[in-house]
Amino acid sequence: MRPHLIETLRVEADGRMPLLPWHIERLGASSTALGYRWSIDAPQRAIARAAAPLAEGVSHRLRLRVSDDGVIDIETQVLPALPATPRVMVARQRLASDEPLLRHKTTHRPWYAGAAAWIATHPDHFDLLYFNERDELCEGSRCNVYLRIDGQWVTPPIDSGVLPGAQRAALLDDEAAVEGVLTRDDLMRAEGIRLSNALRGWFDVTLLPGEMA
Repeated sequence: MRPHLIETLRVEADGRMPLLPWHIERLGASSTALGYRWSIDAPQRAIARAAAPLAEGVSHRLRLRVSDDGVIDIETQVLPALPATPRVMVARQRLASDEPLLRHKTTHRPWYAGAAAWIATHPDHFDLLYFNERDELCEGSRCNVYLRIDGQWVTPPIDSGVLPGAQRAALLDDEAAVEGVLTRDDLMRAEGIRLSNALRGWFDVTLLPGEMA
C-alpha cells in the first residue's frame, strides 16, 4: 500500500486558514510527482466541510490525508498552546539528502520515528534538528529551521533534504527568509534560531547542547 499524502492546517479561532493556498499547491505538486489521483477542487471542498462546524474562539488542527486513489480523510482537534520557551537539540541520526520522500509530506517517515518516540518522553523539548550526510543542516522532525546569519534569516534548500513546508513557502514568498546551505558551524554562530510549521507559525527556539536520539 502506498503512503498517504498529508497536509496539516491551522484553523484560526475566527475560522481563517491563511496558509491554505500553499497547502493546496504542495498537495498538487506531490500528487503529480508521485502519480496520485489529483483534483484541486476535492480537497478544498473537504477542508471547507470539515472546518465549517468547528467551534469559534479557539484554534484547531486540521489533518488531511489523501490516498493514491484520491480518497480524502480529515481529522480535527483543538490546538494546544505552544510552549513559552521551545527548546531543541541536534539529532544524532543523519538524513540522506537523496531520499525522494523527504520532499513530500506523507505517512512514510521512518527516519523520524526515533525523534517522535524521544520527544514523546521528553515533553520539555519541542523538536530535534537533523543534518545530512554532508553535514548540512536540514530540518526538524516536524518543522523547517532558520538561522539568522549576518542579519538575514536563512533556511536550508530542498536539495539538502528538506520538506517544502507551507509556512516556509509563505516566508520565502514574502522575502522574510532566503534559501542557503547551512553548516554545523553556522548553527553554532547563528544570531538566532527559528522553526516554522503550518500549525505554529514562525517562532524562536533555544538550542540545547549535545546530541540526542
